[in-house]
Amino acid sequence: MFREIEKIISAPVIRMGAISLRQPIPAEGIQQISPFLLLHHFDLTMPPGENNFDVPPHPHRGFMPITFMYNGAVMHEDSLGNSAVIGGDEVQWINAARGLIHSEKAAPAFVKTGGRFQGIQLWINLPGEEKMKTPSYHPITKKEMVPDEKDGVQFRLVSGVYQGKKGPANSSVLTAMIRMSAGSHYTLSLPESHHVIIYLLEGAAQINEQHPWQQHELISFTRKPGEIDIRADSVCALLLGAADPIDEPLVLHGPFVMNTSTEILEAMRDYQNGKMGFLY
Repeated sequence: MFREIEKIISAPVIRMGAISLRQPIPAEGIQQISPFLLLHHFDLTMPPGENNFDVPPHPHRGFMPITFMYNGAVMHEDSLGNSAVIGGDEVQWINAARGLIHSEKAAPAFVKTGGRFQGIQLWINLPGEEKMKTPSYHPITKKEMVPDEKDGVQFRLVSGVYQGKKGPANSSVLTAMIRMSAGSHYTLSLPESHHVIIYLLEGAAQINEQHPWQQHELISFTRKPGEIDIRADSVCALLLGAADPIDEPLVLHGPFVMNTSTEILEAMRDYQNGKMGFLY
């Protein structure tokens, strides 16, 4: 029995500063697929010596902004004193919690050579009881995230627990980076209480043996029993997210995600007063 598809969302192109990217969530009529708040897919080709990805210092509070790199390399700096570079098939895991300031840009060594720069930033909400805890940063390398490879499928578990294995990130939310060769097949078995989303960065596939799946489409599934069957028609790259929804009020304002408008005002005040640190 297959898990029922709830929505298939084709990600439109939006502008973020000088960058064009894809955004399947939020979308018209869809504020979130809790706890997943936002998904940005960037896919740039950079000539040698040009940096087309440079996000200046900005704050966050109340959620986890995660960067999954598929191609290229990104450099991170934050107000906690962290500085790191992650490359292809690696992850920048940030838990903003009560607040930090960070910046991202294409890594200097990558800028020299140029090439494909592709990844996803996924915003994952935090329950209210965790929003004001200590923030943290974890650059997750290939050494920490050893893929499960079988029959043309690479499954990199980043966070949460799947098939008895635990991802290196400190979160109960399941996320995984998946690569599939043409003609390969993979079946997912996930708790029926979870909201499940899968985004297809590249390639074409069949979902549950009957639904064609195209590049830049996000599929969400109902909270009902059943397996999810993926058959790759071509070389594919995917991102999986699965978790129980957070049943709490949601108030978003720019880089802050809280439960009440008062908490948003407090976040703005704390940022302006330097309580999230400094990054120049």
